[in-house]
Amino acid sequence: MQRAWHFLFAHEPMRHAWWEMVLMRFGVAMVTWSSMKFLPSPLHSQPVPHGLAAWGVDFTWLSDPELCAWFVPFCGVSLLLYIVGVWPVLTLIAPLLAIVGQGVLSNSQGAIHHTSQVIAVALLAGWLAGVWSVVARRSNKPLPGAFNPQQLGLDWMRQILIAGYVVSALMKLIDSGGDWLGNTPYFGLQIEKSTGMAFHANLEPPENAAWLAQYFIDHPLMAKITIGFGLPLELFAFLALLNRRMALFFGLALYAFHTIITEVMHLGFAYNRMLLLFLFINPVWWLVEFARAILRRFSRPRKFDADAAGVP
Repeated sequence: MQRAWHFLFAHEPMRHAWWEMVLMRFGVAMVTWSSMKFLPSPLHSQPVPHGLAAWGVDFTWLSDPELCAWFVPFCGVSLLLYIVGVWPVLTLIAPLLAIVGQGVLSNSQGAIHHTSQVIAVALLAGWLAGVWSVVARRSNKPLPGAFNPQQLGLDWMRQILIAGYVVSALMKLIDSGGDWLGNTPYFGLQIEKSTGMAFHANLEPPENAAWLAQYFIDHPLMAKITIGFGLPLELFAFLALLNRRMALFFGLALYAFHTIITEVMHLGFAYNRMLLLFLFINPVWWLVEFARAILRRFSRPRKFDADAAGVP
C-alpha cells in the first residue's frame, strides 16, 4: 500500500532534459501559430467592448492587412526563438499580444467564446515565469522547486492549465447550488442547443444527436454516470501536478473528455487537447523511457551460474 501510494501521489517535480523542453516548447509554439491563421482579422470594430476593450484598448489594428503582413512573420520568428530557449520574457510578448488581441476583438462583437483562451493563459504563464526568473536572478533568489528558468516556464504553463479545469468544476458546483450531478439529465437540452448553434454557424446539418439528448432525459441514472465523471475529473485535476504518472493519467483522461464533448456537442477543444498532449501526456518522453528500460534490461550483465555450466 505504501509503494502504491508513493507511486501515485509522490511529489516529484518534472525536471525536463533540454531536448524534452525543446519538443514541449515546439508544441506550445505550434498551437500558438495555428491560432494565428485568422490574421488579418475580418473584424474591423469593437461594437460591444469586452475584456481589455472595455478598458479602452483598441485591437482593431489586427484587421490591417499591411500591418499584419510584417507582424505575423515577426510573431513566427519570435516563436522560433522561443523554441530554442531565447529569452521568453521577450520572445513571448508579440505572440501573446496577437492571441489576446484576437480573443478580445472576437468577443467584442456581442457574443463571447473562449476558443483561444487556453493559449493566451499558457503564454501568459510562460511569460510571467520568464519575468520572475529575471527578478530572482537579480535578487539572488532560487527559483521555486529548484527549477531552471526554462523548466519553470513549462511548470507554470501546466499549473495555469490545471487551474482552469479546477475553476470550471468549482463554478459548476457554485452555479448549480451543489446539485450539478442531479442536473446532468438535462444535459440533453445542451446537446440540442449546441447542435443547433453548429448548424446556424456553418449552414451544414449536424449529425443527428436527438436520440442521445432524449436518451439522457429518459435515463437520468446513465446521464449521471456518463456525464458526471467529468466533475471529479476537473475538480481533482490538480493531482496531475504531482508527478509524471499522474500527469499522464489526467492528461489522457482530459483529452478523452474533450474528444467526447467535441463529438457529442460539436464544440471544438482542439487547442486544449494539443496543449494536454505536449505538456501532460508527453508521449515522446514515455517512448524514450520505455526504450531506455529495454536497453537497461538487456545490457545488464548476467550472473555466472556454476551449476548450469557444469563447474564443480
